[in-house]
Amino acid sequence: MDRSSVSRLPGTALPASASRRLAAVGRDPINLHRALAHAPALLAPVLDLIHALRCDAEVSRGLRELMICRIAQLEGSAYELAHHLPMAAEAGLDSEQLAALERWREADCFSAPQRAVLAYAEHLGAGAARDDAALDVCFGPAEQAELTVTGATYIALARMLRALDVEIDEGVSD
Repeated sequence: MDRSSVSRLPGTALPASASRRLAAVGRDPINLHRALAHAPALLAPVLDLIHALRCDAEVSRGLRELMICRIAQLEGSAYELAHHLPMAAEAGLDSEQLAALERWREADCFSAPQRAVLAYAEHLGAGAARDDAALDVCFGPAEQAELTVTGATYIALARMLRALDVEIDEGVSD
């Protein structure tokens, strides 16, 4: 890998439009952005989607981060876990919950909505049976749509990260 690169692709500058988008929402660029910078027309809508999932969703940030972390585990995405486990903790998930993610079915530290999210993550990410009853008890149609887009987006991102061999950002622990 080229030392100026953060992925299997050669290094490239982040487009000014992406830098402005990130600055407008108070975010610094990360290696994912740098790797996707080779396709600026595609990076822009990815940034918009990620921002909408973070800031415009009705489902709580804690539940969305729980979804993302379980998807990251299922996808084997150390990059996503390195970024999102701290975000999950900031969103209110405790250390017991974060440690129990892979064995959540046996753990008694998750609420009914959290269990519904984890089961849905496994449906999206691993093809497990979908539990419509649990989803319907905990979430309305709009929330289920948000969870679907969240899970599907982070599956796609995990696969982009893997395909491009994106390095975990300096200063982010894996």
